[in-house]
Amino acid sequence: MIPHAEGQVQIPIESELEERLAWFIRLRWLAALGIFTGALAAGWLVRLEITLVPVYLTGLAVLAYNTVFHRYFSSAQQHKHGLSRHFIYLQIALDWLALVFVVHYTGGVLSPLILAFALHVIIGAILLSQRSCYFLAAFAAALTGLVAALEGSGVWPLSHSSRLMTDPLEGITSPLNLWIANAVFFAIIAYLATSITRKLREKEEVLFRSERALDRAYKEVDALFKIGQLVNSTLEMNEVLSLVAKNVAGLMGMKACFIRLFDSPGGELHVGGSYGLSREYLDKGPVELDKSPMDQATLTYGMMEVYDVGEDPRFQYREEARREGIRSALCAPIIAKERILGVIRIYSAEPHRFTEPERALLKNLANLGALAIENARTYAELKALSEERIWFARVTHHQLRAPLAAIQGVIEAIPYAGDLTAKQKELLERCSRRVTDSFDLIRDLLDLAAAQRPLEGGEVESVHLGQTLQKAIETASERARSKGVDFATAISPGDIVVQAQAADIERIFSNLLDNAVKYTPHGGSVRFEIAGENGHVLAKVSDTGIGIDPRDQERIFEGYYRTQAAKDSGEIGTGLGLSIVKRLVDRYGGKLELQSAPGQGTCFVVTLSRRLDPAHAPAIQRAMS
Repeated sequence: MIPHAEGQVQIPIESELEERLAWFIRLRWLAALGIFTGALAAGWLVRLEITLVPVYLTGLAVLAYNTVFHRYFSSAQQHKHGLSRHFIYLQIALDWLALVFVVHYTGGVLSPLILAFALHVIIGAILLSQRSCYFLAAFAAALTGLVAALEGSGVWPLSHSSRLMTDPLEGITSPLNLWIANAVFFAIIAYLATSITRKLREKEEVLFRSERALDRAYKEVDALFKIGQLVNSTLEMNEVLSLVAKNVAGLMGMKACFIRLFDSPGGELHVGGSYGLSREYLDKGPVELDKSPMDQATLTYGMMEVYDVGEDPRFQYREEARREGIRSALCAPIIAKERILGVIRIYSAEPHRFTEPERALLKNLANLGALAIENARTYAELKALSEERIWFARVTHHQLRAPLAAIQGVIEAIPYAGDLTAKQKELLERCSRRVTDSFDLIRDLLDLAAAQRPLEGGEVESVHLGQTLQKAIETASERARSKGVDFATAISPGDIVVQAQAADIERIFSNLLDNAVKYTPHGGSVRFEIAGENGHVLAKVSDTGIGIDPRDQERIFEGYYRTQAAKDSGEIGTGLGLSIVKRLVDRYGGKLELQSAPGQGTCFVVTLSRRLDPAHAPAIQRAMS
């Protein structure tokens, strides 16, 4: 490949140099063949008296050095070696040396083969620069002039072909006039060829720059998309910042990336995330904003560049940066909702002038990082709030159950204190039912709080449905038997496993089975089916109970909502069961379908994946990989 100066565009016609050199070498085989056949045909066609031996020797020389060029070119391609412009110049020089001998032994400057020099001028316009092409034209003119001078002075006398020169044409076909004509012809050829190739190269350069700009824009958008996917794969702050730093450094081809966040508005900048930096450098201490002109300038002007961090006084830790091998730095603020969160820096190992596209890319990456940081902080706040809610639910559960249990014990003991009237018994039964309802409500509230808690990776396990749901099935079956409801199960043979929490799976199907039995009258039936299907588990809970009106089918998954038909059935409920089921199914990326009509029963279909998709629970991605 031809080397280019830094920043110079290598347009397509130059990038195809190797292919054109291969064509040049193939063309030389034909030229060598032309020397042999042309020498034989010349005497017969124009009856030139040519000395064949020197011409044949020249042809053999062309074959010899072209063989060397061919092998060198093949070796360079095989071993991925670069090819310089000198390789082209060497070929043209040897070609012209051979052409000088052919021209001389076929008539000197009067030989029509002298026009072959023009072919190399045209080839130079294709392969080389405009200046190189004019140089070749001038050199061709000088070389043919030297041949004419040597022939005219008798230093290199002509062979038998000199007999073609006759007196009537001597003034027109004199060597001097022919040389001048050839020189003008070479200049014209160089001008025409370079004019055409220059226009082509200008257009190709414009097109290539446009394509490169479009390609760069595509890569930047793709990079932003990929980083967006990465930082959203987890909501833990430390992991988010580390992912941002690592991918920013990789995408921008830098040695390292450093993210610092404010501990408070206008306070110190502490390490948030980093990549490519040693622990010693990271532990050098916080950056004080009033002692770091670089960060002050970044927050003031929106972007700051330092060409040599070891010499620039705006960089606070210059000596540490030298030891770390950092040379240049670019810094951008991290801003979310007009609030400055911190700064992001990229470092190069060599002196580097950052371009406008690099500045724009870092700014976009900083904006994406700001969004990721805000998401992580929101997640942390929600997680803390959820943990407080769970703690409250557990404490409430404990504090309420104890007095309720005591009340229930007293109610159950009252009949042993003496005979009761019918009215007293009725009141005690009502109290007992209310206490039982309160226990159910506390249980459902605790289950709802658990369903709302963020799922952690270490809590996920392989849940064997047959074994996990055995107790729930037995409880539902016993209750159905006491109520006069037929209860049947159809569970596919084999081990059916899903990735979840066993307690969550039990909550889902305990609620569905309990509702099915509860709202199916005497003489009805409840059926529970489980089957594996294409990487998923399909579970159905169907009954012949009271059914659900289409107008209520969306609202039954809201908390504390009960249909009028459920209230009229006389069954007691909290209205939280289906809300818990829906939240838990969504938690594992599953699907909950409802098929029901008033008086015709209800069928709930639950679809769960055998392997949990991390997209539905970002916090457990690494645990599931």
